[in-house]
Amino acid sequence: MKRIQEVIKKKAKEYEERRVYVKCQTQHFLMVTVLLILLGIFVEFAYYSTIGQLGQKIAFEIVKVHVVKFGGIVGYAFLIDWLAAFLVGTLPRQLKEGLLFPLHRPTVLNTMLLILMFSLDAPISVFCVAITVVALFSQNTRHGYSYYTFHPVLIAYVAGVIGLMATQYNLGLTDISPSLTAPYRTTVYELHSSLTAFKQHYYSMTNVIFGLFEGGMSYTLIIPLCVSALFLMRRRVIEWRVVVVYFLGYILTGGLMGILIGQPLWLTVLFLLNGSIVLSGIFLLPDAVTFSRIVSFKYIYVVGAAVLSAVGCYFVHFVIAPYLVLLLLQGLVFLVGQMKRLG
Repeated sequence: MKRIQEVIKKKAKEYEERRVYVKCQTQHFLMVTVLLILLGIFVEFAYYSTIGQLGQKIAFEIVKVHVVKFGGIVGYAFLIDWLAAFLVGTLPRQLKEGLLFPLHRPTVLNTMLLILMFSLDAPISVFCVAITVVALFSQNTRHGYSYYTFHPVLIAYVAGVIGLMATQYNLGLTDISPSLTAPYRTTVYELHSSLTAFKQHYYSMTNVIFGLFEGGMSYTLIIPLCVSALFLMRRRVIEWRVVVVYFLGYILTGGLMGILIGQPLWLTVLFLLNGSIVLSGIFLLPDAVTFSRIVSFKYIYVVGAAVLSAVGCYFVHFVIAPYLVLLLLQGLVFLVGQMKRLG
């Protein structure tokens, strides 16, 4: 009996430590993502008013539209999370606690991640669909602690991509949305890997590194994302070894494939500037909820994710592949777990 009580106390202690860690991670992620989005809006203004050649007046109007859009998206995330929490009976009874309730849950944080993944250029309808999916898949949670097999933002991203493609098809648009393209993809498929055409379109590699082009926020904010990673590592919110192994795995695999394919060095460098990889390595891969299931083989999982992502970026889709790989691996972990239980 004493042994059973000790085991129960140990499990309760582990649960509480994990709950506190997840809550801390959620708060830090939310703070960092909001700051990144605000910085991304400023970078947009800098691009449109200079290299974009629209002038400060038009650039300011674009920024105003995006700020209003950002507020509307956040408002919808709060509303849908309140509604979903009310329906499943997890909404606090006290008004003061209920108003800030969504800030302690995954829906608002995942909404910020969706903005970084898509950018504010995506239609508001796409965000509404994606946020609704996030809220539905995040309802098994209370304050600062969650249980989910598949990361809700990955499922929502897939739904958002489908919605974005459907919107473009219905409007008869043939150009690829800036949310689904990147300098490497544009250079290979539209500029035919021409260095001259690349310089005419992007002016220089420096502009790409500093995000002075039209595209998803995860690609225009690569340097700030890397700085954010250092901050989160310093605060021990994410495990630095996991992030470093993931990035190194992608860099080595991408570089090796570039050599085998016979790709020019400058194009390989462009391949390595992958915002989807950077965002995944910082916010999605080290997520305390999904990552806790693979602690016993985490480095195999991380290396596998990095290698498959590099291959997928070459042969499937440069922007979407890293997210699909993580979703696939989470599905495999779930299936293996179910087979062990049945066995």
